[in-house]
Amino acid sequence: MSRLGVEKSRQAIALVPDGTVWAFLTREGSDPAAKLVFDAAVSGEAAFLLAPGRGVLALVANYDAGHVERLGVFDEIRAYDRSFADAFQAWTCELAPGTVLLNYAETDVLCDGLRHGQYLRVARLLEEALPGAAIASSEPVLQEVRAVKTGEELARLRVAIQGSVDLYDRLTPLLRVGMSEREVQALMTDLATQMGFGVHLGDYGGALVCLNRVGLAHRAPGDDALEPGDLLILDHALEHQGYHSDLARTVYVPRPSEREAPAAEGCAFASAFEAIGAAFAAMRPGVLGHEVDAAARAVHLRNGYPEISHATGHQIGRHVHDGGTILGPTWERYGDAPHGALRAGQVFTIEPTILASPAPSMLVEEDVVVTDDGAAWLSRRQTSLWLAGAAPHA
Repeated sequence: MSRLGVEKSRQAIALVPDGTVWAFLTREGSDPAAKLVFDAAVSGEAAFLLAPGRGVLALVANYDAGHVERLGVFDEIRAYDRSFADAFQAWTCELAPGTVLLNYAETDVLCDGLRHGQYLRVARLLEEALPGAAIASSEPVLQEVRAVKTGEELARLRVAIQGSVDLYDRLTPLLRVGMSEREVQALMTDLATQMGFGVHLGDYGGALVCLNRVGLAHRAPGDDALEPGDLLILDHALEHQGYHSDLARTVYVPRPSEREAPAAEGCAFASAFEAIGAAFAAMRPGVLGHEVDAAARAVHLRNGYPEISHATGHQIGRHVHDGGTILGPTWERYGDAPHGALRAGQVFTIEPTILASPAPSMLVEEDVVVTDDGAAWLSRRQTSLWLAGAAPHA
């Protein structure tokens, strides 16, 4: 039985109005929302239906029926042999909804799981079967289901996030002058594998590993080697049972005579730490994403650092960047995402970055969950600028 599928499908159906059916059309895992809501993946063409008054329903190919039954998620399962179209039209006629929600979206790519050809096909089938019914986007309800985590989702996220904390504890003492960015990334991948986690490869084959003097950016690691006096910026995500952490740390490579980082690097870290705390203090249900961002943004500006060049934070979950509301400024590039209100159960990163290469840049990223009356830390905070080759403290 899938505890996750039971939790998420019941969470989702509670958001569907009477007289409406929410239909998930998928084949060979084409719509990731089917995995999110039902914890189900099938080979044949399928429709998972959320129908108030009737329950959580599945129409699947006969060879997928046994697998779907074992999930224990669905109130009713029907299997077809020869024609999905006939079976789908018959069931939708029986349900007779006035509105059908489909998983397409103009703004949030993570809610746009219905492929164009599939949309044309299902729209035609619905028009033939239910000529008076309306078709609407599921984007608003799917965003809420994706964003507000259930107990099982939070349990999986906690494991992934603690894994990231432990990985940095193991990594930092192993960092040595002469190691290249590529070698550090490979070491991080090896440690994660030894610990039993999946590694989010992103666009660069693994963790973001940047020497500040080479440049902090979303880029692949190179052959530049650690030298005394360097700032090493690390950002990675681990996967546990389909859910991802996202945690970043900055490490200083000490010169032989140094026992702590110089003042410039220490002040940059202090501003990042303060900005993270300001964002955390602003978080509670009902606060808008851009209001949290503004709290962090003001700290860096007050301390004389450049304005944050991107959003302060984003949601994590099934994806490292999990869509929906962001903790970001009201810039055109972010659309409506910064205007969303925080909800209890959302999990965010907080990462108010100082981007100032070759002057000290600073990236520290923590993971938090919104609670009924504020927020709670999911990661153990980095409270000081760590030294390469030494065991980190918080």
